[in-house]
Amino acid sequence: MDIIFRKDSSMDWEIEGECKGVINKALVHYKGQFYLVSENTALRETLIFYSTPTGEIKNYTEVGGGREVTLKDVLSNFKAHLYENLYQHLS
Repeated sequence: MDIIFRKDSSMDWEIEGECKGVINKALVHYKGQFYLVSENTALRETLIFYSTPTGEIKNYTEVGGGREVTLKDVLSNFKAHLYENLYQHLS
């Protein structure tokens, strides 16, 4: 897994003028595919999407991540946070 770029605090979430959280992002290259990893600190979730090599999301269908998961968690063990690996034991 290669981290192409990481942007912390790239966007503030505001509700009625009060900052509630930030969006942190990373572009990851893993097994020939690019993924954008997006952490929303207000919602306390990090989601993984297929992306282009420049970090544009190809499809907004989530392919990994989840609630109560941080960007740091995902980047420390990317494979484990992809849905195909999370649910392997159910098949």
